[in-house]
Parts: sequence; structure tokens; C-alpha cells
Amino acid sequence: MTFEQIDYFICAAQSRTFFEAAEAMHISQSALSKQIMKLEKELDLVLWDRSKRSAVLTPAGDFFYKEALKISRQYHRSLKAVSYFKDSETQALHIGTLPFLSQYHLTSQIHSFCSEHPEIPFSLKEVEDQELMTGLENDHFQLVFIRKNMVDPDLYTFHLLAEDRLVAVLPAGHPLSAKKSLNLTELKRDSFILMPPHTSIYRLCMHSFHNAGIHPQILRTARAESIVSAVEIGEGISLLAESSFHLFRQPSLVAVPINGLDKLSIGIACKKNMTLTSSAECFLRFVESHK
Repeated sequence: MTFEQIDYFICAAQSRTFFEAAEAMHISQSALSKQIMKLEKELDLVLWDRSKRSAVLTPAGDFFYKEALKISRQYHRSLKAVSYFKDSETQALHIGTLPFLSQYHLTSQIHSFCSEHPEIPFSLKEVEDQELMTGLENDHFQLVFIRKNMVDPDLYTFHLLAEDRLVAVLPAGHPLSAKKSLNLTELKRDSFILMPPHTSIYRLCMHSFHNAGIHPQILRTARAESIVSAVEIGEGISLLAESSFHLFRQPSLVAVPINGLDKLSIGIACKKNMTLTSSAECFLRFVESHK
């Protein structure tokens, strides 16, 4: 039994005569009849009531028709899926990201996309800010998960997925820890432990200090989990993305929103002058529909 024979059989079953089926399949009527007879011989069943002038199925033929439809649909679905691999270089999806997927609940979305689209070769690389931007500029990444303040709106298209904000991370006993919000100038006498200088969060902090006319005393820089531990023991205070604080929070710490600062917008960016592959467009549609 071949898939070609199955398609011939389905077409004949859906037509009134073998002649019409042969015309639709672009073969001769005798060739169609021969293929269907081979099918009947292999199945050892009579699929057609040949006593009628039109194409009429026997009960066995009617049952096989329903099964043949299932087989044909799966076969053609598989052909479509496999066709993505004919040009794997153009269909492969290369995505870069900052190390923040878990705090914005994006890991599960990526896993779901890969499960729903196994036909798309997919690679995800977690890198720091500069490598992410270089990869986007040099077309190593078609799409990147990024903070909006990192990209030039004249050069890149940004698709918003989530919003975040900077908060002051304080020990529970800090004089300002009970406030619902505060101004950055209220922290000018404190000592800070900030994210590393290569990060967009560090640059945003320094920009905010500059706008507030503050010359901060920076003790040192560290990653978010180390910052939380240092603040907990009273080494200093910090400014962090609120999502980072919640990821590593300790019960003895509080996060107080800061008035007047720009939002931290998180999303996907791509070049404005680059035509996205069908794989990249498919990924964008998927993520935006699940945000």
C-alpha cells in the first residue's frame, strides 16, 4: 500500500465516477482502476460495488475510506512539517536573551513554542548586554529578549511583553523601609551596592542618580543574588528591578518603589530593515499571543 494509492482511493470515493476521479488526479482511468485493484488485493477486501454505474463503496470500502482520510491527513501534515528542513539555514531560529527569562516567566513560553513547533530548528543563547547588542547588530540573532532602554527606536522594532520598575532594596530596619514610595534624593546619604557596570540596570541607576543631582557612594558591584545577601547583613542598600528582588527576596528585606523613574519595559527586539523569516514571525506571534 502506498500513500499515492490511498490518495487515489480517497479521490475516487469523493467523486461520482472513476472517470471524474482520474481527471482530478491527472491520470488515465485505467491507471486509476489498476491502482485501486492493487489496493483491494493487498487488503483482501472488495472496496467498490461494481454492479452500480457510479462509484459506490461497499461497507468495507466505507470503513476503509474513513481510515484512509486519517492516514492521508497525517501524511500530508508530516510532509508540511518536514519541508521546513529543506532550507534549515533560513528556517533555523537564533534568539539571544539577557539572563532574565525566569523572572518574567518567559522560559515556559519558549518551552511551549518548541513543543508546538518541533519542525523549527531553535537555538537560544543567554548573554550579557554588550554581546546581545553585538549579536543583534551583526545578525547572529534574529530576535532578542531585551530591555527597551537598550535599543535605538530608529533602528529596532520593540515588541512589549512586560513592565518592571526600579525599587530601593532596604533592610527592614532602615528608616525609610516603612514608606510606600520614596524619592531618590532621600537615599543620597546611603551607600549602594549595584549591579555590574556592563548591565543596563547599572546604567539606568547612574542615569537616575545624575538626573536627581546625586553623586552616589558606591561600595561595590555584584550580581542580584549577592546584592540581596549583602543588603540583608547591612552592608549597604541597592536599586534593583522589582522582579529581581522578588526572585531572590529575603523576609528581612523590603522593596520600596521610587517616584519619578522610567519604567523598565521588557520585550523582543529586531532590526527594522531586516525581513524576518517565517520562523521568526511564527515565534513573535506565539509569544505576543501568550503575554
